[in-house]
Amino acid sequence: MEDVRSDLSRRGFIAGAGVAALAAVGASLAGCGKAEQPAPASQDGADAKPEADAAEAKKSIPEVFTDGVYITNGMSMHGLIDVKTVIADGAIAEVKVLNHGESRVIGEYALEAMPARIVESQCVDADVITGATLTSMAIKSAVSEAITNAGGDPRDFSGYVAPAPAKQTVEKSADVAIMGAGPAGLMAAWAAAEQGKSVIICERMGYTGGCVPITGCGVYVQETQIQKAWGLDHVMESHRTVERRLEVYAERLVKPDSPYYNPDMPFIKNILYSAQRAVDKMLQIGVPFCPIGNTGVPVLSPGDFQIGGKHAVQILTNYVTTQLGVEIITEAPVTSLTTEGGKVVGFVAEGADGSEYHVSADAVILASGGYIMNRDLMEEYQSDDLKFPLMGPPWATGDGMLLAKDAGAAWCCMDKGVTSHYHAGVSLAETSYIHYCVPGVVVNGNGDRFVDETISYIIALRKFKEEPTTDFYWIFDDSASYGLYPNGNNFGIDYEFLLETGDIIKGENYQDLAEKTGLSGLVDALDTVNDCALNGAEDPCGNKSLAAMQLDGPMYAMKIVPTPYIAQGGVKIDLDGHVQREDDSIIEGLYAVGDVTGALENRDGADYMIGLTQALGYGLIVGETVAGDLA
Repeated sequence: MEDVRSDLSRRGFIAGAGVAALAAVGASLAGCGKAEQPAPASQDGADAKPEADAAEAKKSIPEVFTDGVYITNGMSMHGLIDVKTVIADGAIAEVKVLNHGESRVIGEYALEAMPARIVESQCVDADVITGATLTSMAIKSAVSEAITNAGGDPRDFSGYVAPAPAKQTVEKSADVAIMGAGPAGLMAAWAAAEQGKSVIICERMGYTGGCVPITGCGVYVQETQIQKAWGLDHVMESHRTVERRLEVYAERLVKPDSPYYNPDMPFIKNILYSAQRAVDKMLQIGVPFCPIGNTGVPVLSPGDFQIGGKHAVQILTNYVTTQLGVEIITEAPVTSLTTEGGKVVGFVAEGADGSEYHVSADAVILASGGYIMNRDLMEEYQSDDLKFPLMGPPWATGDGMLLAKDAGAAWCCMDKGVTSHYHAGVSLAETSYIHYCVPGVVVNGNGDRFVDETISYIIALRKFKEEPTTDFYWIFDDSASYGLYPNGNNFGIDYEFLLETGDIIKGENYQDLAEKTGLSGLVDALDTVNDCALNGAEDPCGNKSLAAMQLDGPMYAMKIVPTPYIAQGGVKIDLDGHVQREDDSIIEGLYAVGDVTGALENRDGADYMIGLTQALGYGLIVGETVAGDLA
């Protein structure tokens, strides 16, 4: 498919007194250097350019730094970001993002904050926005390219120095203080505040929502109002009732001799029944969900891995602040807990402006996320997963876990490993649903299949770790390639940009693809796939859903890499969310919820399945527990 931006990829400079200059390029994450000057026209008559074209080529990059409007782009996690840079009086007068495919909330925050930071500082080496590194780098790269196209040198716009913070101490008090404004923290705040408790939340990032903006946004919960409205007969059988879902979990429990085995599944029951209530509460305040459709479960609008539950985050945040009086302080990471006589009575947080918040409270809730991005903890507990790039949320550094441990808390299920998704192996773009959107098979660096493509990410990751290299490819045929387009898959996800990032290699047929990729075993592997699919032979890898491929037509190989994003262990809590010591006694005044407690399914002997269900469900439980304890 022809890209409408293709015309912008040819450098052009429109000169004239006071007339804006237009330059468009394909800036990469590393591209800040000067553009190559156009080659001189051949003296050969057949190759000679018209004088007008030659003149235009000569002035494509001016000799002196020239005012104007320059349009460039940079590559980020979800494709190109088109950026307008205005140069006026030798300075960067304006930077504006014109078009992008970034995740909402996190991406949007960077799309606003990064241009402002560059203009204010006049530095293209300004610090990136925490949590949106790739988005920030793409913008910086595009602005650097614009400076080059204006005849300047990006090195003249360097030397960024962050503003010095103004130190001050701010005393605050509330009934409940919460560390983290993700879905678990917001739901806990809602439940406590509607019981009349005053609530303050300190959030490390510059936005609320936690993982919601970067997750699939599905809630594995049954018998909600949205499912009943859809009609349970139209919902896939395994998702119709809580009882049926519990049967699914029971089938996946670890062996009875495991220390985690609990056939009563008390944590899982708590998650499912409370998440059901949480979803119905969200519906009542206008949080939008998608039609049930193929998923069988409620999914935040507009859908899995699209704009990341932006509407839900905005509505939840606005509701608890404007209607329930919850105070949220962003860019204020909690640095220590305050204790008196063994009881937790508040915390200290450091604001981005240098303010130090001393928050006193009758109850403290830790809702700060997991530890996947804490290198030291990963080395200690999950070192074999470090052969792959970690792509967890930037705030998942285990801060809440470490604070809880300092207060005497125990950690549990730290041996339960991690869960991962697929990312594109070259650009590291998120491709979590590539297997749903683009039917295909996985091969290793030799071109051999080694895993059932239909098994869960958790089980699959164990297979990936057994391979001697980290080279893996998703192989698909021409008809499957249409799933790269949003109208070609059931989820409306746009993976078309992967055709531009170098992640996908195309062959004329499967022999040509094997030669281009160097995957020596690919031909035999795909012959086996077709033999199984067409003749009903048993698939050696256990995949019962193999489809025959059109091997004599165009074939594609996309380099992929499994990327751990959630570590499943965390702070030990009881069924009501009280933080526990090793002997199961509770630490007075301290509660925890969300990824900081790890995957609570592990406590009953099941693998992690979907974190948003736990965050919403247990957020509601913990908020109600705190309100009840304080009453």
